[in-house]
Amino acid sequence: MPHDITLCAGGDCPLKQFCHRHTAEVLGRQNFFDTLNFDFSTKNCPFFIKNDIYFGHIRLKAFKIWELDKQPDKNTKHYWQRAEDEFFINI
Repeated sequence: MPHDITLCAGGDCPLKQFCHRHTAEVLGRQNFFDTLNFDFSTKNCPFFIKNDIYFGHIRLKAFKIWELDKQPDKNTKHYWQRAEDEFFINI
């Protein structure tokens, strides 16, 4: 499927392996950002698109947090949020 998005070469970006813009397959002619968009002071990229690697990483982290909490309930939304918060703090 062709990409309708601008891709990213990644450079020194700590999010690149988790970002669809970096990991998507290049098909034919493709636009790329000409600069690194990751802001190291805020640990943020306004163009970050979560990929399957990201979701797998967060899923595993959320499960580990849930296990450490002795599996208190089946409402896992807050474990997912905690895993995402920790991910962005630790990049």
